[in-house]
Amino acid sequence: MSTEDRQVYATMDIKQKKAHLYNLLIQHPRFKKALTKIRHCHESKEISNEPLCMFVTGQSGCGKSKIFETYINKYSKTLYGQTGTKKNILSAKIPSPVRISTFTEALLDKLGDPYPTSGKLGNKIHRLQKLIIKCEVELIMLDEFQHFVKTEKPKDMYHVADNFKSLINETGVSVVLFGLDEAEKIFSENKQLGRRFTIKEVIFPFNYNDQASINEFRALLSQIDRKLPFVELAGLGTAELADKIMIATNGVMNSIMKLIKDAALNALIQDKEKIDMADLAMSYDLHSFFLSGLVEKKANPFI
Repeated sequence: MSTEDRQVYATMDIKQKKAHLYNLLIQHPRFKKALTKIRHCHESKEISNEPLCMFVTGQSGCGKSKIFETYINKYSKTLYGQTGTKKNILSAKIPSPVRISTFTEALLDKLGDPYPTSGKLGNKIHRLQKLIIKCEVELIMLDEFQHFVKTEKPKDMYHVADNFKSLINETGVSVVLFGLDEAEKIFSENKQLGRRFTIKEVIFPFNYNDQASINEFRALLSQIDRKLPFVELAGLGTAELADKIMIATNGVMNSIMKLIKDAALNALIQDKEKIDMADLAMSYDLHSFFLSGLVEKKANPFI
């Protein structure tokens, strides 16, 4: 965005600028790559009776849930007609603790089953499979899949894997799962299920391992800087600030956005034209426990 284009922010009041910050979405290359792979899985049903399945993983805070939400917001469609409801994406966030029966009930409810809690587990699973086909579901997306690992009984993990394998076999619908690495235990419990999930996308934190990684991180910060609701740029992508932000956040996307968004809020409240070092220092102090984690307590890199 050019300097002239940025003048639009001068016409916004603080409420509008806060709304801009709230809705801020940074679609960096890694983010777009994951969305593209999910779209490829989604469309694979049109060319094969064995549609592709995918597992999106990475440490907490790296942006998996934001990818999940963004894809659904962009591509989900629900149509209501005389022959029933058509829903192209069936999505859910898996709670903890979870049982396969209550989870099946939740999906039945999302697809409009009038009595989602009635019947034995086998009957519920059968109804779910039929509803997925009737509603013309093209893609199933499940977030927090690692919660299925934390079952009350070890044998439950096998049942989870077996039920997912049957669901894919009976419906021919692509499934994209999001979760921490520990969720892969389910795939090892059932090798046939594991072979279904041929695509794995790992969302890593940004790092300073080499010059290419440094350049990638600085480009990300410059992208964020250009999207902030200020007339002037803060120079977040400069070596000085980028180094400090890396120290503060360890390159974790959620931490980066917390740090910069609250720094931006502080600058807005003080009617500044851009974020400065004092704003970043304040934001770091505000979130220092979260940003530093439980391993070590870091000195404020912005002071």
